[in-house]
Amino acid sequence: MNIKVTALLASCIVISSLSYTWLLHQPITFLTLINNIFLISLAFTIVGASLFVVQGGLFNGIAYSFKRFFARVTKNGAYAFELDGDLEFVHAPSYTFTYPLLLAGILGCSATAILSIVFYL
Repeated sequence: MNIKVTALLASCIVISSLSYTWLLHQPITFLTLINNIFLISLAFTIVGASLFVVQGGLFNGIAYSFKRFFARVTKNGAYAFELDGDLEFVHAPSYTFTYPLLLAGILGCSATAILSIVFYL
């Protein structure tokens, strides 16, 4: 994992949280900062987890099944299937920023959860 990219994404979370607070004309308090950092970190975590699932190849079988189905059902697909005879398996895309995005989101969510428990319990 690239630590520089993770640190850059973590700083983007904090900067976007501050700009989100400023754009909504909210008072900049510790509670609003924790809430906004948590929301943006949660969005980063969801995007990173989605990329991780796609990169892992969960949908490869589904894409191959659709490709095979449409090759058998449509006239052009049936003609192409008769010529080639074999369909190639769909390979999952690979992203370089999946793990730093996921790590920065998880660190932001966990840090804000711990801060909210420590300061507001």
